[in-house]
Amino acid sequence: MAERRAKGEGSIYQRGDGKWVGQVSFLKADGTRQEIRKVRDTQGAVRRELTKLKTKQDAHRLVVAGKGSVRNWLDVWLDTFVRPNRAPATFEGYHRLLKQNVPDSIGTMPLTRLAPETLQRHFNTIAEKHGRTAELLRSVLRSAFNKAVKLHRLEANPVLGTDAVQYKRLETTPFTSEEAQRFLRAAEDDRLGALFTIAVSLGLREGEVCGLKPEDVDLGNRVVHVRRSLKWLKLPGEKEGHWLEGEPKQHSRGDLPMTEAIYRALVRHIARRQKEASETKGWRDSGYLFTSVTGAPLHARNLLGAFHAVCTAANVPKIRFHDTRHTAGTMLHLQGANPFVIQKVLRHSQLVTTRRYVHVPVPITKAALDRVDALYRPPTDSAEKSEPAKPLADQAPASGRVQ
Repeated sequence: MAERRAKGEGSIYQRGDGKWVGQVSFLKADGTRQEIRKVRDTQGAVRRELTKLKTKQDAHRLVVAGKGSVRNWLDVWLDTFVRPNRAPATFEGYHRLLKQNVPDSIGTMPLTRLAPETLQRHFNTIAEKHGRTAELLRSVLRSAFNKAVKLHRLEANPVLGTDAVQYKRLETTPFTSEEAQRFLRAAEDDRLGALFTIAVSLGLREGEVCGLKPEDVDLGNRVVHVRRSLKWLKLPGEKEGHWLEGEPKQHSRGDLPMTEAIYRALVRHIARRQKEASETKGWRDSGYLFTSVTGAPLHARNLLGAFHAVCTAANVPKIRFHDTRHTAGTMLHLQGANPFVIQKVLRHSQLVTTRRYVHVPVPITKAALDRVDALYRPPTDSAEKSEPAKPLADQAPASGRVQ
């Protein structure tokens, strides 16, 4: 016989096998009703379960999610919340990350059944080979499931029960000052030599330097205007990719002074570009300052190939193109630039980010420690006293691998 309860509080009855069943229906956000059933050994246990459900409903914390899978929710999150509100490149990156790193064993699981330990094991497995990928996946899933909790699809975010994965970060290897000099000398005769000079001197990002247009370089006032970023993008569902112009990263728009080396390189480049445009059959001007040999925008793979070709010619390490940005920050530091000036040149929103782009060579560190060591030495006869240490700036070496 069913227990009589107040309207909206559900019903309780005992089954033939002696188990007690409590059931109650709730109105979902789409206007339909869903029944929730709890089975327990005692009548009191069932009553407590229904009371918990009613309390959560009154506090608007009741999760009525149905049988939707993890992948179903991720698709909804991407299409409804990420695509309309984030940059296309961000949407494409999230989509690719989730597609490549959420296996069916997790994707087909009911959303409400996903446990922290399941995710932790998955993050640990990925981190063994691709630590940065595991870190990014954890961050993106945390955002996706936070939205699910807010919309009552989940009672709690399972990612919050996981630990951040530990992994060895990729070592950054900027050029030494001597290597940078050799590289820029080798780049003088390269058709993209001006691009490389700007990258090493000002630290522009790949998309920013490829997105420069002739009107962005003011030779008269010797200023480089950073106004956009250019990227080749293929969005989900597209058969063909396309070039996308976008705003640079936050706080990255700005005007930077043109050094003498940049000025000379740009004068040579503009003359060469005009000659190419008039002599190259099939030239199609894309409007960008640095292009392919046919006038098209520069693909990242072609830029990296040209960059490494100059590295080979200069007999310097084939570093990542992004490491030219670290090179620019480090060279400014070695020349005594104020940290806030380095932040301004690299256009970081926070000084703490700039610190990651400054690398101190071992000889500079040793010189500083030698000065400290001199303070600790016992006094000696004047004849035996060492020469006073030179100022640190005077001891800066011309080269030396940075650490």
